[in-house]
Amino acid sequence: MLPVRAVLRTAVVGGLTGALALSAAWAGVGLAPTPPVPVTAPAIGTAPSLAGVAVAAGPARPAAGQVLVGAAKTSIAPRPKDLAKRFPGARWETSPAECRTLDQHQLARLTGGHAAEPLDGFASNGTPWPENPDCIYMGGFGIGPMNPVKAFDTVDGLWVRSLALSDGAQTLVLTVIDAEGWLWDYKSKCTDCGAKQISEALAADPALKARGVTPASFVLHATHSHSAPDFIGGWGFVPDWYMAQVTDTIKATARKAVLALEPARLEVGEVEARRFNGERRATYRSAEEQQLSWLRARSADGRRTLATMGAYAAHPTTRGTNNGVASPDWVGPFERRLEQRFGGVGLHFMTGLGNILASGGTAIGGQLADLVPPVGRGRPVTGTDLRLARTTFRSPITNAPLDALGTPGFFDRKFDALAAAVAVGENPDAPCISAAPQSVELPVTVAKLGEDLVLTTGPGEEFSNLTNTIKEKNAGKVVFPLTQANDALGYLPQSFELNPVGQQGLGFAASGYVFVNYEDSYAIDRCVGDGVLETTLTALGKLK
Repeated sequence: MLPVRAVLRTAVVGGLTGALALSAAWAGVGLAPTPPVPVTAPAIGTAPSLAGVAVAAGPARPAAGQVLVGAAKTSIAPRPKDLAKRFPGARWETSPAECRTLDQHQLARLTGGHAAEPLDGFASNGTPWPENPDCIYMGGFGIGPMNPVKAFDTVDGLWVRSLALSDGAQTLVLTVIDAEGWLWDYKSKCTDCGAKQISEALAADPALKARGVTPASFVLHATHSHSAPDFIGGWGFVPDWYMAQVTDTIKATARKAVLALEPARLEVGEVEARRFNGERRATYRSAEEQQLSWLRARSADGRRTLATMGAYAAHPTTRGTNNGVASPDWVGPFERRLEQRFGGVGLHFMTGLGNILASGGTAIGGQLADLVPPVGRGRPVTGTDLRLARTTFRSPITNAPLDALGTPGFFDRKFDALAAAVAVGENPDAPCISAAPQSVELPVTVAKLGEDLVLTTGPGEEFSNLTNTIKEKNAGKVVFPLTQANDALGYLPQSFELNPVGQQGLGFAASGYVFVNYEDSYAIDRCVGDGVLETTLTALGKLK
């Protein structure tokens, strides 16, 4: 029998090894070949220039039954030459042999009181991982820099896409990036690239301010494709010049969408799509989120589709590591098919994907898009007054393995040295109670458009029970409970779904089947899901 210290050390190493990993149950899903989907290669563009854009007064309030809508998309294909002046020597290393990956034996250096000790080969691009700072790494498979990107998908491409909705007084800007995740506030990689800072920069822009943009207006969602670049630091990082390129692209694309606002009519709807996903919890059964929610914006004269947006829950892991080719996974075919069918810009946002797998491989993208009804077959949005708000929830950090990664910057989320205590839940007599000397600020955005549409955001991988509850509390409306939005801070189960022991690393033993569930080990606190849900419902209740 191993000494107790050795057993604990093994458990901690196992927890750290899995804290940002894709478990064996994840990694083996959807890697079989799928039927080919007809494709058309997109144009690979550059970030739209902001130079010479006039600051004009915002558009007048739209006519009855109309809103103002603008949409834009921009490729995030790497352009090191364009960043060379700001970053001398900027280059993208595309040879996997030159992109160092993590020796898993070095993980032992992260335990035994040496969590902050840099590993051999300390990189110079804001991360303590031993990586080549000229390489781009995928997120979601293994821990540390494991899967370098040698090329970008040229069929679906990887993009930033933005949809702006306005009633002439307030504006909501929904932006999605093909990436594993994007953080609210970075610890060391940058000072201006977090979703928090981007929203403040956009709100300070006079041209956008004139169109009703405030910090609360901006929502930045990451598709969570595991074969897309990692922008959170858990699996390596991206070069500094590429982080700057993509940050600039996010801002420019959101700005372009707002400046393109024009009168439009909206129709929305929900389609049952349960065959395309399924729950994956290992120790109990739960219900998946079964609906594809959708929104379509048509020009006021009815001649053009400006944008079509879908929201559905299915983990985008169907492409695996894709032989080193960065991919948007099934989300890319979904958006491409929307654009083929309707024109304009196609967008997709994940909903309660925390415990949900995709079912049917990459081909589900096109199949889901084909479920969206033809033009004119949706529910017209008649009440067009927009109300929105953003608030924050402070959660304790009680997950020791995740804290061991986050504190030294292996996972680059800013954790605060502020004590936090919560007593949260539907029943005040039986709340979820937690406290810790360290905490994190989590953003939540809520919006209502007339009496037809409700939109919420969650700062990580919310579980389907949570998003289903948001839908049920807003019966009669089309609801978009977006997740991985404005942050990407792990799994967000509710307390009844989480085993506190598994939270400390055991969720990775035998792929989560022996003791508890895999996802438990990547939740920052047992009450985090309860806190996000109650914050969301309370904020929605305050919107008149």
